[in-house]
Amino acid sequence: MRTKKALSRHWCTKENINPYLAQVLTAEMLGKGLLGDCKPILTLLKYEGKIRSFAGSNFSRHSSHVMKDNCPRYVRVNTLKTSLSNVQYQLDNNGWSLQEYDPTQVTYSDFLKFIQELGESTYLRDYHVDELLIFPPKTPFWDNFLYTNNDIILQDKASCLPVLVSGIKPGSNVIDACAAPGNKTSYIAAAINNTGHVVAIEKDLERYQTLQRLVVERRATCVTTLNQDFTRLPLDKYSQVEFIFVDPSCSSSGVNLHNDEVPEERIRSLACFQAHLLRHALSFPSVQEVIYSTCSVYVQENEEVVQNALKEFQDQFELEDLSEKLSGWKHFGNESFVFGRRCLRTRTDVDKCHGFFVAKFVRISKICNRLTSVNKIDKKRKQQKSFKNLEIVSGNSKNLESKLSEVVTCAKKKQKVKR
Repeated sequence: MRTKKALSRHWCTKENINPYLAQVLTAEMLGKGLLGDCKPILTLLKYEGKIRSFAGSNFSRHSSHVMKDNCPRYVRVNTLKTSLSNVQYQLDNNGWSLQEYDPTQVTYSDFLKFIQELGESTYLRDYHVDELLIFPPKTPFWDNFLYTNNDIILQDKASCLPVLVSGIKPGSNVIDACAAPGNKTSYIAAAINNTGHVVAIEKDLERYQTLQRLVVERRATCVTTLNQDFTRLPLDKYSQVEFIFVDPSCSSSGVNLHNDEVPEERIRSLACFQAHLLRHALSFPSVQEVIYSTCSVYVQENEEVVQNALKEFQDQFELEDLSEKLSGWKHFGNESFVFGRRCLRTRTDVDKCHGFFVAKFVRISKICNRLTSVNKIDKKRKQQKSFKNLEIVSGNSKNLESKLSEVVTCAKKKQKVKR
């Protein structure tokens, strides 16, 4: 934690801010970014430039990981307000050039090389997420009209994966359990074309207010926001929910720019909280899919949480195999777990995005229903085949009877002639 403490000292001692709060907020700013207008956040933002400057020089000396500054800038097109073609037209007018490629002729490994070789004024369309555009590192969009007008959203590829691998479709009934600031929520709304219903839940009031504002600004009209604790959400009140996204608070170790280790006690506390949320999500009687994700690299917050949930709900849910969901994907869950291969992981140094983990729970009855449906189809086909065989046999029998009758008639005529 030495780096976090050093960074947070830049401002907490001068502003009389709790040092532990300072460390958490500093990590959030360098990772996901800070939203809100409370005094500690506004105070930290005054020192953001100095902190980032210090972070850049410090990490270049001490970190063996790829720095976030070397990761590309990801921009998701907000299809609730505009279209991909309209955004590309605006970018062309601003001097940007799309580097085109044929995904059917290019491997994921080739694509990663394209990212590394991006020119200053060129951008790519993502290999897996259609609405995601990729720009060179540090590309500024804060004052760009597309950003200020909410036509585009600055969202890392990793955080798009939970929605991408889910089974949501237009008309779906969805709960986003840990919704603020709202990037995932608006992506869910876009994925279902603003039809169906999305309940976006956030416990913290200030983060909830940000969520509420962004949902309106991004025109996610199918979303209802709730300022409450997800684990207190009554199961019977939302008996129609089909999909639940659980992306809880975590160590953010997947977005950190350094090698600092999070204390074991902190990780255990987070894992306990995450497991509590996941258990509640899996308890909804009508839910068919629960997508669990974190921006953590720690097994305790990922595979171990999933393993415990599987043990408790083994008769109701199983993990869908995500290994074939993304073409050419390289990284999966820890293979020391039986189900490891069924989960997705991202690696910053390879996938050029935040470190992330995704697991997808699917209700067993849903799978059984699919199998039952397939079995019914097979049974019907067999019955139809049997009926056809019977018809053939029946037809053949009638032909034999007719021929036999003709033979008998012919024999009788011959006997009459002889007489």
